[in-house]
Amino acid sequence: MGRALVVDDEIDICILLSGQLKKLGFETSYCLTIREANRKLSTAFFDLIFVDLNLTDGSGYDLIDSVRAINKITKIIVISAYGGERQKIMEVGASHYIPKPFTKKSIHEALRKLNFLDN
Repeated sequence: MGRALVVDDEIDICILLSGQLKKLGFETSYCLTIREANRKLSTAFFDLIFVDLNLTDGSGYDLIDSVRAINKITKIIVISAYGGERQKIMEVGASHYIPKPFTKKSIHEALRKLNFLDN
């Protein structure tokens, strides 16, 4: 299926989402900060990244910019409670947006849309 990275400052969300992705066949990793995400991204390729916008050490936008500067292939799904940001999220290079709180169904729909799951 591929490698996925979850970046969120809420450990419960990281564990929940990583667990869902593992059940679907992804090799998963998670981190709580942009700094930690950048370290992981410097040593490994990820097919898919889930990122929250509001992180303790900055904005998820910064991480999206970093990823897009070095990699146009990785799919980025933003998970955020800030629905009013949807247009900006897509303009900066995200592949998809899922509002918080998210459901298993919304995760599956996003993965289908990005061709990680069959219809």
